[in-house]
Parts: sequence; structure tokens; C-alpha cells
Amino acid sequence: MKSFTTRALFLMALLSPALLTSPIVHAADAAAVAQVSDVELADKVKAALDSDADLKKLNLKVTSKKGEVTINGTMTDDQQMYVAGVTAEKVDGVKFVINNMTMAK
Repeated sequence: MKSFTTRALFLMALLSPALLTSPIVHAADAAAVAQVSDVELADKVKAALDSDADLKKLNLKVTSKKGEVTINGTMTDDQQMYVAGVTAEKVDGVKFVINNMTMAK
């Protein structure tokens, strides 16, 4: 009986940190990490777009959510839209590109 009680107490001591941690805290931490990752990914795509002189002068806006990148801005020719999309797709971490560029009036 004594060894059973000792083992039970030992197991409770080992498991208590796991029992005290809240899944809500972990979800919040994961959301914060995902948000930082989205911002970093958008920054990487923006830097890649700005490395092309023709795209840089368009001052495109880039956002990201869970690896899905959205490009907004105006273009002077449709080739710029194509180049922006291909450039964004090549950035590590990009899963999908939504290209909302419109023709300048």
C-alpha cells in the first residue's frame, strides 16, 4: 500500500505542471506567433516586390494571413501584375497569392 501511494504521489507531481497549463494560453500564444509570422511574410514579399525597379515605383501594399498573401495597388500595364504575382509566389512561406492590382486610370 505504501509503494502505491508513493507512486501515485510521484505521478501527480510529474503531471501537475501539465494539469496547471491552460489550453487557452497556448492558443493565444499560437495566435501571436501566427500574427508575427504573417507580418514577417508580408514584409518579405514587399521586399521581394520592391527589389524590382518597375514594381517598387508602384508602392504596392502587401498583407498576409496564414500564408495567403494579398497584393493591392495600381499598375500601369498588365505585365506588372503578372511579375508581382510570380515574384510573390517565389517567397518562402507563401501558400497562395491574391493579386488585387488594378489598372491606373
